[in-house]
Amino acid sequence: MEFLRDAVNKSSTSGKTDKIRGSRRHKVIDELQIEYSQTSVVKVPEEKLLAHRLVAGLERDEYADSYRMLRAGVLRKLNQNGWTSVGITSTGPGQGKSLTAANLAISIAQKVNHSVMLVDYDLRRPSIRKLFDYKGPMGLTHYITKQVPLEDVLFNPGIDRLVVLPGGKPTSRSSELLSSPKVLQLTREVISRYSSRIVVFDLPPVLATDDALTILPHLDSVLMVVEESGSNREEVKRARDLLSEYNLLGTVLNKSRDKHSAYSYKTKYY
Repeated sequence: MEFLRDAVNKSSTSGKTDKIRGSRRHKVIDELQIEYSQTSVVKVPEEKLLAHRLVAGLERDEYADSYRMLRAGVLRKLNQNGWTSVGITSTGPGQGKSLTAANLAISIAQKVNHSVMLVDYDLRRPSIRKLFDYKGPMGLTHYITKQVPLEDVLFNPGIDRLVVLPGGKPTSRSSELLSSPKVLQLTREVISRYSSRIVVFDLPPVLATDDALTILPHLDSVLMVVEESGSNREEVKRARDLLSEYNLLGTVLNKSRDKHSAYSYKTKYY
């Protein structure tokens, strides 16, 4: 099991968080109820989640605390800036960005004042459906190219307040599809529809294609995953340079070989 070290930008503000009171609390409850009105519920057994390393929602897993720490840093930054969306990318493939995106989304969904949508925009190598062992035949590519209604594509994996938009069939035309008016309109819609919803986008690796850079101008923030043995210093620098014009929250170091316990963290601020 990988050990995660999160490095989320230190805020220069006081760190005060919004409190939900009175009519605002009722509004949030209404939004969470609307969220599931047309969404298929496909419960994923706990043993499947564990087998696919989706541990953020498990109470007795020591690594879940790493994702809770990551959640705290991400939510603090989002709340301070009034942001509701974050894209997860990496320098290259196979570095754990999809796993990080899924666990972060699950962890945020544990907070009762937030609903979460997890969106798979890695259309060349969509993997979110595999992580949740989802057998549904359709995904985002069907919505884009086959005019399939969005409600027929979304599913809830049996985790309260979490909705997943899987990627669908892999395609080599990912850049063209992600830059299409339909996808850009969808991006705006899922981000703005509910004020209490956090949207986590699993993006393609930033050095592999231009797909991530196509979507990032439309998102509030981005988080970069770095594999300790899979990224060299030059690749990390190139990726940071490409992401420098966006709101880069920080990095997650994945597959670390350090012998830290799950309760020990090192933080690096930009």
